[in-house]
Amino acid sequence: MYAVCAALAGCLSNTGDSVPPPTGIKAVVGDGYAGLSWNSELGVSYLVFGSINPNLTTLNWLDPGINGFALNNLGTDAQPPDLLCNATNGQDYYFTISAHTGTAPGGPGSPVVRATARAAGGAGTWILGTPIGTNINGAGYAGISGCSANAAPTGIYVAVGPTGQIFSSSTGSTWTSRTPVGYTTDLYGVAAYTSPVSTVAAPSLALVAVGAGSAVLTSTDAITWTSRVAANGAMPTLRAAAVAGNIFIAVGDSGHIQSSLDGITWTTQTSNTAVNLHAVDCAFVSTGYTCVAVGDAGVIDVSADSGTTWTAQTVGGGASALRAVVYGNFDNNLGANGVVGIGGAAPTSINTWVAVGDAGAVFVDSTGTWFAAPLAGAPNLVSIAYSTQFVALDASGNAYTSQTAISGSWSAAAVTGVANPAAITGNGHGFVAIGTAGDNASSF
Repeated sequence: MYAVCAALAGCLSNTGDSVPPPTGIKAVVGDGYAGLSWNSELGVSYLVFGSINPNLTTLNWLDPGINGFALNNLGTDAQPPDLLCNATNGQDYYFTISAHTGTAPGGPGSPVVRATARAAGGAGTWILGTPIGTNINGAGYAGISGCSANAAPTGIYVAVGPTGQIFSSSTGSTWTSRTPVGYTTDLYGVAAYTSPVSTVAAPSLALVAVGAGSAVLTSTDAITWTSRVAANGAMPTLRAAAVAGNIFIAVGDSGHIQSSLDGITWTTQTSNTAVNLHAVDCAFVSTGYTCVAVGDAGVIDVSADSGTTWTAQTVGGGASALRAVVYGNFDNNLGANGVVGIGGAAPTSINTWVAVGDAGAVFVDSTGTWFAAPLAGAPNLVSIAYSTQFVALDASGNAYTSQTAISGSWSAAAVTGVANPAAITGNGHGFVAIGTAGDNASSF
């Protein structure tokens, strides 16, 4: 009610003044969010209103034909950036802002600013970061907070490589070495979980890096790493890691799969395959966590009980080595599967697994059965990730995007600027791609 009072009619016993709108107003957009930023002044309160109707003003936002909404606690104390999370990608949103001090009504509204959320990963969205300066084999992300009224998502990106190299970044574009002193084991994969997510002041982070000889390191901040399992030449190399809730899953050569609650004590699981496994992903599906590992000779290994029991199958006649796998679910893009709506509208649930590999191999499972959906003309596909659409990388550093991953749905190749990519990882609102030489690019 305060926002309505302040914006529309004023209130009894007002103190303060209605003041002009702030300077420096500009649109802020990302994958799944849209809003405004401006130059904030001490002692001034801001009221931000939005709509998908360009005729929006600070006075008519409640009119039936405008169908407006107020941001950040009904707009009573907005601070930049002020964001609409769960915005529909491709939808034009319009925002206006007024300002006041004390309990005075808002002053005149600013000119309307258009902000259009857009899916990350496509052509023209990739920006090169500062080269890491060493070789990289894999990457992961530890989320700290999701999109909120006053902040884009935050978290920590981690890259790992030969001779124990570990790097972290809060932006995905500038990196700091975190390599443990004296540690020289090759590392290939990294995974993390945060409990609870959005506890920004003191998140409980748990990270695991895995590598040659089944070596394992752990960290609680992505800065200081502790060796938990020393490399053993008699043990297989671990190529990738993922999390099923709070359970770490690691996969590697000779069909090796192991799981752990703390990254220290590990249990070897029966994988029912002997091929080298290159990647694994886990996701909450229906009533529990499903994990999918992929590897040589078209092998797809699936667990429906958080990585304990595995069932292996061969797809495509075993013709292609599969290099990466990801689960995608919430599509909020305009289009065949998108949802038109103001922020908060439920996105389309696609519940789809996608595995990619050599010679443009793509296999899709959205119904419990894997089917081939090759990306025609693509060279070897080396990695894949999902935010609100799938983004696959080929060996030359080109990105292909699709909402469904079925044949004919992929975009044309988009240049990322990363040569020989090793991995792509994301924060749910965008992606970071890293090359084997440490070159990297982000798309948000």
